[in-house]
Amino acid sequence: MTPVSEKASILLADDCQSINQKLLQLTDREWDVLSFIADGLTTAEIAKCLVIEPKSIENYKRRISKKLEIGGRSNLVRFCIVNRDYLWKLYTLVRK
Repeated sequence: MTPVSEKASILLADDCQSINQKLLQLTDREWDVLSFIADGLTTAEIAKCLVIEPKSIENYKRRISKKLEIGGRSNLVRFCIVNRDYLWKLYTLVRK
């Protein structure tokens, strides 16, 4: 993953620094999975879009949950949906 650019650091508010630092540790593929989760796709649908096995998606979800320190799949899904717009802004900055 690329380091945080100056533009991205402007977006990172002081009260969100902890989660932002965790988000910025995600790999490109983990970001892909995270964005699909935020769009409400199921594991099977994400696997089909990324042309990989559903088991791989489950592994990515586990890694994402561990990196973000979010326990449980339902909590990860809730986090992604609630923060969808913010995640998209950060994702577009990181992926440039």
